[in-house]
Amino acid sequence: MSLKDWILEEAGGEEIEAVVIGEMGWGDYKSEYVPNYNEQPKGIVLTWEEAVPWISYPFDSGFGAPECNAIWAWTRNWVIAVSQYDGATRPYRIPRNPLALMPAMEGG
Repeated sequence: MSLKDWILEEAGGEEIEAVVIGEMGWGDYKSEYVPNYNEQPKGIVLTWEEAVPWISYPFDSGFGAPECNAIWAWTRNWVIAVSQYDGATRPYRIPRNPLALMPAMEGG
């Protein structure tokens, strides 16, 4: 799986409006697994097209330190991010606007 795939899956068919790429889950620990990590445009609002080349790498989402960047991505209705708890990494989304849904306890 890649960050690109996770974002697309969480977007549920909605257009991705923007993406911000962050550091790894623990600073830059394990960044050697991310292609061109030091060149990534971090902390900058990118279009989907600009972000895709930087988030299309495969990584292990299993136990251990996160091996992917933190991200925020926006669609019309959702904000998508990455959660890391006890070594397991996974995507999640929250409503961008008030929505009558049952809240989840992400990361736990």
